[in-house]
Amino acid sequence: MHADWISYLNTLELSPQTPADKQAILAPLNHLSVLSVTGKDAANFLQGQTTCDINALVDSKPALGAYCNAKGRTISTFIIIKQQNEFQLILTKDLIDTVRKKLQMYVLRSDVQLTDQSELLCITGISYTELPLQTHLYQYPQLDNSYLFIGNAEESCLFWSELRQQQTIRLISSSAWLWLDIQAGIPWLYPPTSEEFVPQMLNLDKLNAISFEKGCYTGQEIVARTHYLGKNKRAMYQASCTTETDIPPGSVIIDNEDAVQGTVVLTTIQDKTTQLLVVLKDQAVNTKNLQLKNQNHDKITLN
Repeated sequence: MHADWISYLNTLELSPQTPADKQAILAPLNHLSVLSVTGKDAANFLQGQTTCDINALVDSKPALGAYCNAKGRTISTFIIIKQQNEFQLILTKDLIDTVRKKLQMYVLRSDVQLTDQSELLCITGISYTELPLQTHLYQYPQLDNSYLFIGNAEESCLFWSELRQQQTIRLISSSAWLWLDIQAGIPWLYPPTSEEFVPQMLNLDKLNAISFEKGCYTGQEIVARTHYLGKNKRAMYQASCTTETDIPPGSVIIDNEDAVQGTVVLTTIQDKTTQLLVVLKDQAVNTKNLQLKNQNHDKITLN
């Protein structure tokens, strides 16, 4: 991440809480990074590697998608933005190198360039306000009145300064922004949860992140079989936990007989309560005493 951007953010006070009154908010999304895909074969290449329909993308209109392995397990979820001959994949920074290397294995002789833009581009989230779309500003998928701003450090600092002058806006941390993603059911993946779930377990079919009409892509056979044969036995839910201790992605959820019932996907602390996205077995939804498999056996409650 660019040093000038970090220095600018260090001069600001970012709240760790998302305001309950839906006040306009501004957040640095430092948990995310951009992978740029360019070249004359970029569209065809991504069409054969991702769950979303690349050919249906509209310039500057973001969409959700996923990248799977050959067994149909989701390596990473992403927001994708088409910009003429360039595609920007927004995903967690902890997975960007993994995704780049795995995609590179399939490039072969195609005219495709994969570039990690982590050190160049900064990502901002804006919500609970209405803004005219402009250069570098895009609507945030699944979140009403919410936007992504993607620019270099100079552009990002200027955008923040101008927006703060134009309206009253609350500054929040990237972890506070995750509460919006959790409410919208957007499942960002990290190394412990990468390649653990087929896309339907993450409800990506309900988020329009899977096309069942496009052609083949890596993992497509498993994803399609799960869809058409109804063999998905797990799904994602919003949940909460009264602990304020860190619950890392990949944490195991058990019942009172120590039987594994699910996995933690995403967490953030809001109002002294940890909010979560969790993937559970179907039968676990009606199971009482769901808890974390940790020292305190912290109770998990479905929202």
